[in-house]
Amino acid sequence: MLRIALLTVRARWIAFAGSFLTLTLGVALVATMGLALAAAYGTETASSAEEGSVRYGAAPAVVRAPDSVRVAVGDETESRELEAPRGLDPAVAAKAAALGGAVEDRVFYAQPASRDAGGPRVTIGRPWSVAPYAPYRLVAGRAPAAPDEVASPVGGPRPGAAVPVLTARGPAVYRVVGVVDPGEAEPAILFTDAAAARLSPRVDAVISRAPAAELRAAVDGSAVVLTGDRARTAGAGLGGGGKSTEQDTLDGTKIMLGTAGGICGFVAVFVVASTFSLAVAQRRRELALLRAVGATPRQVRRMLFAEAFVVGVIAAALGCALGPVCAPALGGWLVDRELAPASYTVPATAWPLAVAFAMGLTVSLLGVWAASRRAGRIRPAEALRDAALETKAMTAGRWVLGAGGTVAGLWMLASVLGDPGGATSRKQYIPVTMLLIAGFAMLAPIIVPPLARLVTLPLRLLRGAGAMIVRENALTAARRTASTAAPVLVTVGLGLSLLGATASIDGAEQAELRDQHRADFIVTPAGTPGLNQAVVDRVEAVPGVDTVVRTPTVLFALEDGEALVKYPAQAVTPRALGEVAELPLVSGDPARLADDSIIVSREWGREPGERIDVWLADGTRTSLTVAAVLETGTGDHSVFVTPRNAGTAMPESIDVKLRPGTDAAAALAALRAATDRLGARPAAVPDWIGAAASDSGRQSRLGMYVVLGVALLYCAIAIANTLVMATADRARDQAVLRLSGATRRQVLGVVAAESLLVVGVGAVLALLVSALSMGGVVAGLLGLSGRLTVVVPWSPVGGIVAACVVIALLASVLPARAAMRTRATEALGTNE
Repeated sequence: MLRIALLTVRARWIAFAGSFLTLTLGVALVATMGLALAAAYGTETASSAEEGSVRYGAAPAVVRAPDSVRVAVGDETESRELEAPRGLDPAVAAKAAALGGAVEDRVFYAQPASRDAGGPRVTIGRPWSVAPYAPYRLVAGRAPAAPDEVASPVGGPRPGAAVPVLTARGPAVYRVVGVVDPGEAEPAILFTDAAAARLSPRVDAVISRAPAAELRAAVDGSAVVLTGDRARTAGAGLGGGGKSTEQDTLDGTKIMLGTAGGICGFVAVFVVASTFSLAVAQRRRELALLRAVGATPRQVRRMLFAEAFVVGVIAAALGCALGPVCAPALGGWLVDRELAPASYTVPATAWPLAVAFAMGLTVSLLGVWAASRRAGRIRPAEALRDAALETKAMTAGRWVLGAGGTVAGLWMLASVLGDPGGATSRKQYIPVTMLLIAGFAMLAPIIVPPLARLVTLPLRLLRGAGAMIVRENALTAARRTASTAAPVLVTVGLGLSLLGATASIDGAEQAELRDQHRADFIVTPAGTPGLNQAVVDRVEAVPGVDTVVRTPTVLFALEDGEALVKYPAQAVTPRALGEVAELPLVSGDPARLADDSIIVSREWGREPGERIDVWLADGTRTSLTVAAVLETGTGDHSVFVTPRNAGTAMPESIDVKLRPGTDAAAALAALRAATDRLGARPAAVPDWIGAAASDSGRQSRLGMYVVLGVALLYCAIAIANTLVMATADRARDQAVLRLSGATRRQVLGVVAAESLLVVGVGAVLALLVSALSMGGVVAGLLGLSGRLTVVVPWSPVGGIVAACVVIALLASVLPARAAMRTRATEALGTNE
């Protein structure tokens, strides 16, 4: 049997080469995404040792307020990480400081108004007394002593320079008297202790030399006492009320790579299994002959498994070798396009390679399992008849897998229709799409005949036998057509479903953004994390305008009394909210919003007048009355509170609406003058929405390109590979056509038409899958916003289909043309 296997490999080297290439690239794809994802999770644990992520590198002990909110829910306690720094209670801070050798730390927003002098990006300020504990090492000048003196990090202004500094209160000019080297610590502008206390009354931490046990006894559970490595990075990245930008980017990287890894794994398994199954199906003649000359079913299965094992081991090993080469290139691409933080790198890690190798070998063996069982069951007397014609398009296994995948996808689709938010989540519509693709691919042999009749309907109008041959070949070889159309189904189905879902969600969010901002102008930050109070005061003082200041925040509330849930919210000045925003009102009156009330979305399950216990972004508990209930919406625009409930967060925008009779040009000029040199800029609302949509769309598109790009490229290679295998196996059929009188041009026309038919069948199947998948997303958007939003990305999807057509034509016509160099009689004899 080994000799027969080796002779088969030599005779059918194209089929084996196609399986080998598909498996190698599939393993490389899984290894690359696995390494990238492992690196994303490894970056988080390694970030504490990187420059700029240390806050208390030399502190003996740090007393801080808890960084999470804990709420008793029944017999259990729910905990959520806070989104804003919580200051120490003054009484607790006084107790900790009373033990002696203590320093109060205040971390607040402070940013040079200009970076012309270069140096590190600085957005926080701290008191000088914390310098030994960060540590900050003085390398030039002296410590600040007067209220208008500061010390700046190395690379910034030199001693003697006058520097405008933006704080939450507004701009002020300070004189640099010292330069410090932050080392691993966060770069900061250092103020005198008195100036820091004036700018930020909140005490963020107490650094103490007292024993940790005494500190814990003094604070008595109302604060946490940290030492060692836990103290080193306590609060790093939080300042001015915001979460670390690098951590936010890294969180997005994890989500994106996790999604991409799932899709790539699905595509690789699907295509590899399909290719191996096709390779075995093409060998029915040889396998049937082996049964006819006395080979037992067990011997046939052993031969096929041995071949698959050898191919699987070599291809998986080569794919694992390619992974560490491709993964760092992918990581660099993500960093260059700001889809990953600058600290993100992709080292070689053992476990993703082991998983990829095991996946490759397992899938190669499973790919031949069903086909080998079917071949082994052929009775010798029926061998040649079964080899010549497909007598059974669907096996029991295909029925189970096809029906199971389709039913599972439809069940998931139906289950999320009652939860509009879930229907528009990637965690829902991506699995639905993959299940439907897998199900339709398994059921393709029974779907292909009616589809082939539909797609080839125009061919009936053509004269000649070519159209009939193309049509009948597809109908009589449904399994072969289904196998060659499967990569097209995956390619077009994934592209249309995921790009369409993303575009529709983006379109709904932009429509909501337009409804939320019915103002004439908007003022937004320009190179700063938020708007300072001076900007707010000057914009509100512009004559002839009404303003709404918007501050992002979060709220924590119990959902059905069972789970503590985080809700994005906006803090707004309520007096002009109804005039500058078209709120999707369900009930209540938004004009009743006040410091003791809240506007919630329908998903809260509340009615106007009800009282709700909520926890603010810094963990403060309060009770608010529901003033109004809105539709849930797709963005973070359905929950509103007043600025008093937003803590110390800085505003993110100011909506400016002109009063009747106010000149727009004069108002814009006044706004520009009011925001000059304050880290803010005004813009017309339509221009701002367009720019915001472009920025968010760019990130969304780049993320989706990562999710889809590598997978679709692999699918394109699989399309070419599958069609090359199928065309090479059809050399005998083409020889029969030539002997029947067909010219070479006519034969190539039949080959081209059959490849176009394959693309057409795959595209129609993909359209059916996409209609179902996107239908769930559209229904979810309709439930969230009450607006029907359907956006079909015709250009990229058309490009994908066109690419499939070109690849299919090249991969079928070129091998067929090469095969015609052999005489028809020789080709017919060779294949027999």
